[in-house]
Amino acid sequence: MLTMDRIRGRLVDIELEKVEPFGWVAVGVVMEGFSHEKGMLFEVKASDPFEAETKLRAEIEAFFA
Repeated sequence: MLTMDRIRGRLVDIELEKVEPFGWVAVGVVMEGFSHEKGMLFEVKASDPFEAETKLRAEIEAFFA
C-alpha cells in the first residue's frame, strides 16, 4: 500500500477550479512509475475547495491501496 507520503513524490499537481453548477472540481495527476510521459488523472467534485482536495487525496490513496 502506498501512502500519500510515498505518492506525493509522484504527484505532479493538484488544480482546483470553480465550475458551475457543480461547485469545485479538483484534478490531480500522478506519474506512472518513472516515466515522465505517462500519468494517471484523478478528478473529484465537491461543494468547496477544501472538500474537493481532501476527497481527491483520499481517492488517489485508495487507488494505490
